[in-house]
Amino acid sequence: MLSHGAVLAGRADLMPSLTAFVGLVVTSSLAVATSGPRPRMLLLVVAAAILALWRLAPSLLLFTPPAALNVAAGVFFASTLREGREPRIATFARLERGEALPPDLSGYARTLTWIWSILLFGLAAIGLLLAVTAPLRVWSAFVNVASYLAIAALFVGEYAFRRMRYRQYRHGSLLALIRIVARDRRARATGARAP
Repeated sequence: MLSHGAVLAGRADLMPSLTAFVGLVVTSSLAVATSGPRPRMLLLVVAAAILALWRLAPSLLLFTPPAALNVAAGVFFASTLREGREPRIATFARLERGEALPPDLSGYARTLTWIWSILLFGLAAIGLLLAVTAPLRVWSAFVNVASYLAIAALFVGEYAFRRMRYRQYRHGSLLALIRIVARDRRARATGARAP
């Protein structure tokens, strides 16, 4: 949002510096909060790469992070779609329900995991396409505003659809779902199993 604000203020020249600053704050904070030398070393390497890009190739620093974040999130979902794996959305649904999913919800969760994967990879591809074909203002509006609105729309819209389509089942609140996702993420980060 800071970068998009810089574009709107006519100070696009500040965008790489803002991206570098936020990236360094995030990686430094994670390095301090992370236990174990390997993750800390990886974060320090990322911080060094951010500094190098800021000095040597600021445009890469500007255009790469939005695409990289969407690709990473897409892989987070898509990697669970292989045969024999529980789809990511099915994992969240199972944690929410506290039991195995009925077959119709299980199929729906697999489809929804596909939808999330496609959306995230699509956002990355559109962002990269706009980076090379569109004015900076258009690219920034897409990656810094429209893509987040698309993600929010899918999240909220899916929740409303699921409550109507599968009304015969119990559904937690949106806030409860966010807590489950956050708890699962923390458990994965520490190597523990989510309850």
